[in-house]
Amino acid sequence: MRWKGDRGPVLDAAVARFARDMRTLSGIDRWPDTGIPLAIDCCAPGMSTAALHAQDEGYTLTVAAGGIDVRARSELGVLRALATLRQMLQGHDGGWSLPAATIRDRPRFPWRGVMVDTARHFMTLETLKRQIDAMEQVKLNVLHLHLSDNEGFRVESLAFPKLTAGEHGQYYTQAQVRELVAYAAERGVRVVPEFDVPGHAGAIVRAYPQYGSADTPASRFGAVLDPSNPDTYAFLETLFGEMAALFPDPYFHAGGDEVGGEDWASNPRIQAYMAAHGLEDKEALQGHFMTRVHGIVDGLGKAMIGWEEIVHGDIPRSTYIQAWTSSNFVHTATQAGHPVVVSAGYYLDYLEPAEVYYLRDPTDAAAAGIEPAIHAKVKAIDRPALSAVFPESQVIQPGLALSDAQKALVRGAEAPLWSELVTDELLDSRLWPRLAALAERFWSPESVRDVDDMNRRLVLLDGQLDRLGLQARGNRRRMAERLAPGDAEVVAALADITAPVRNFAHMHSMHAYIRKQPIPVQQFTAPADIATPSNPVALAFNLEAARFAAGERGLGATLAARMQGWKANDARYRVVAAGRPALEAALPASAATARLADIGLAAIAHLGADTRPDAAWLADARAHIAELHAQAQASSSLFASIVSPQQPPADLIIAVVTGVERLLDAAEGQ
Repeated sequence: MRWKGDRGPVLDAAVARFARDMRTLSGIDRWPDTGIPLAIDCCAPGMSTAALHAQDEGYTLTVAAGGIDVRARSELGVLRALATLRQMLQGHDGGWSLPAATIRDRPRFPWRGVMVDTARHFMTLETLKRQIDAMEQVKLNVLHLHLSDNEGFRVESLAFPKLTAGEHGQYYTQAQVRELVAYAAERGVRVVPEFDVPGHAGAIVRAYPQYGSADTPASRFGAVLDPSNPDTYAFLETLFGEMAALFPDPYFHAGGDEVGGEDWASNPRIQAYMAAHGLEDKEALQGHFMTRVHGIVDGLGKAMIGWEEIVHGDIPRSTYIQAWTSSNFVHTATQAGHPVVVSAGYYLDYLEPAEVYYLRDPTDAAAAGIEPAIHAKVKAIDRPALSAVFPESQVIQPGLALSDAQKALVRGAEAPLWSELVTDELLDSRLWPRLAALAERFWSPESVRDVDDMNRRLVLLDGQLDRLGLQARGNRRRMAERLAPGDAEVVAALADITAPVRNFAHMHSMHAYIRKQPIPVQQFTAPADIATPSNPVALAFNLEAARFAAGERGLGATLAARMQGWKANDARYRVVAAGRPALEAALPASAATARLADIGLAAIAHLGADTRPDAAWLADARAHIAELHAQAQASSSLFASIVSPQQPPADLIIAVVTGVERLLDAAEGQ
């Protein structure tokens, strides 16, 4: 190890983590101490993790026979170079190596984040630290924590102790917040807190009802603060001041989304306040409120960020806007001169596979929103409740584009994970490995778009993250063990080749609400909760099947073995599922994989014998695949999820259909 330039405890700790991780990844106890030398040339004087938002993350990395050379202007640049080195480690013939390369790299966007909702389901400190560790590996740099909502307020307040009095210990003490912030900073990750106002304020109003707009909130989005009450602003000034002192990041997220307005409309005092201040509608009142909140945040020495609804009123152009409903708003906000963080199209709780998110670029003004064809169907149905969910303002406008000046205002992107369907146990698998694909999208040029190559690398990276401490696989195994004690591998094997339904189709409360049925209490222990949207096992099969179909016939034995495994697992699953309702519900999914295995094995046999499948058999195989595609289509969009009469059995999509279809296409086309 050789150093040049400035160096401090942050870099010492980073290099120690790097050495430990390389030993963990390779299993070689003394690597890299006795391997090729590592030389680090850093940094610009005065740089430190106290100014994470301002540091240059670029670096130059050279790997050659004589050693590894890292050059960077900041500590962050060194951390990013070491993350790249971890990913470059290659295993072969029982050994490990780093390929020779020279890399000059820097991020495309300075804001590359993930939002974790800790309000609906509480996430422990240990769980959040695991995500920060993984974020360091893939060069994500912002952890946005949604810390208050209707369901809970998650940070200890000494000024207002009632906020956490009913949380049964499920909140972060101030000491824990400081610990988490310091832990993240050492790994090059900023922590941006969000305390959502004026809507989504149920937890605040339960604790301090005097600041609410109604005794019984009428909005489906929960309680709303009273903007006509001077004490509301005094409360927020004290609360935000206390919270801002815990989070040193220069940005403070004040929420501002989904204010229904019903409580304001039915409150005579608030209506009188609106008349006195010349506020004509709900949007004007919300703009007035958020302008005053901006003054509070600004007075604390923080820059405010909020969801796109905060643009109403006199919010300064310097205020960061988080665009979430569609890419249309990226265009609108940047046209108004606001810096924007893009979340539209990146909601991980939609449970889309990694490739869907990967192909959406933050600067593409037509990347995310309501498809015009879907909006046409909504208009044809002519149901007001449905139209409210699919407003015309969110319809994708083909051809809409950002100017160069607008693109310069796109500061980056952030992938939110709302936790209605995510528990502490599920967090790792609902974020990863898909978040790694988004980390690449947020770092790399728009031209990097090879989905197959991304999926190939995603399979490898998932294994690395598991070895380095993520609990996605371990937690899924424990969940499977609860469903089938002693036979967890049977449940896990089915989960590996299936995926949960998408676009909130697994949210049973939403469907009950739409159909005016009793709202069920949903437990998160079913096979659909164990399955993941981008499982490396299914990804690997689909990639190998595509390569085999393209002519790599040496993969035939591997593919056949995989599919024989599906058939054997189905036979075992039928035995294990007997008498267990949660597993019995997934019997059709297991049977479907066995039928797919028969189709794939027959296709490989035909290709090996250079024979074409029988027409009747081919038609039957195509019909089975079409049925599975139709099941996937039932949750292919939010519209489909809402209007589809039913979802596939046990809310499971078969994730290996495309691979088997490639084999069938090759057999038919020869």
